[in-house]
Amino acid sequence: MVTVLDFYLAPLAEITSKEFRMLCYEGGADGCFSEMISAKAVTLKNRKTIALSEIDGSEPRTVLQFFGGDPDVIKEAAEKILDRVTPAGIDINAGCPVRKVVAARAGSALMDDPERLGKIVKTLRGVTDLPLSVKIRKGFKTPNYERCAAAAVENGADFLTVHPRLRTEMFSGVCDFNVSVELAEKLPIPVIHSGDIKEKSDLERFKGTKIAGVMVGRGALGKPWIFRELKGEAVGEDEKKAMMTKHFKHYIELDNRLAHTMIRRHASWYSTGMRGSADFRRLIFDPANEISQVIELVEDFFEIKL
Repeated sequence: MVTVLDFYLAPLAEITSKEFRMLCYEGGADGCFSEMISAKAVTLKNRKTIALSEIDGSEPRTVLQFFGGDPDVIKEAAEKILDRVTPAGIDINAGCPVRKVVAARAGSALMDDPERLGKIVKTLRGVTDLPLSVKIRKGFKTPNYERCAAAAVENGADFLTVHPRLRTEMFSGVCDFNVSVELAEKLPIPVIHSGDIKEKSDLERFKGTKIAGVMVGRGALGKPWIFRELKGEAVGEDEKKAMMTKHFKHYIELDNRLAHTMIRRHASWYSTGMRGSADFRRLIFDPANEISQVIELVEDFFEIKL
């Protein structure tokens, strides 16, 4: 029997909005993480960033993820946000490999500074009783996950998420599942594995281990029902079309440049593996096509009505 207990939607920039989270809850997710929230931008009262912390009242278990390199800045940001919403928990990003995040001494840059990571955890622990988690990598240039995990545990983290690739690997190759299993066996707090979970057979790696859950990121793109499939549930084509329709209609109602971009992007992901998908993607990304034409192409390809 597979020992995985919970399935989470990973934080994905510009993707894990509350609308997509709701779709993933419908698709079987037990919990979702918000897009990364810049602590610095929150303290500067950036409206767009603060909006990322909005949680729909019907979301059952959504964790807000913050990134930043300064413990006091993250503390101030968390206090401001917690005055507005009550999430299911707070997560510290110590894994993002993107250059501008690393340049700000945040994200996976914290893997090279376990002491500072520990201070951030301790500082946040002092301002909230909510479940507190940390997402780490295998390391920056070399493996450093044991020290970083210890810093998180010693300073009050309630659980840990591990994406077992080095920062230098970005998202290439296959992640080192053994790292997640090793930490789950050693640590006194629950450990969630993140990375390369695309189908139910991938969960066999965790059979008989202490892994508490898995986090799905890229595997949910174009497949928000993946969580139900991972649980062994069959999802019918009509259900899939209904979810797609709801998703596209949300963006049509927003009717702005970002919404139009997201329609194309998600349509591309939904089409993965379908006959004629290459031609379909070429057409929807053709700059000569207006959004009304893109919507018609989407309706025809997926056989849905928007």
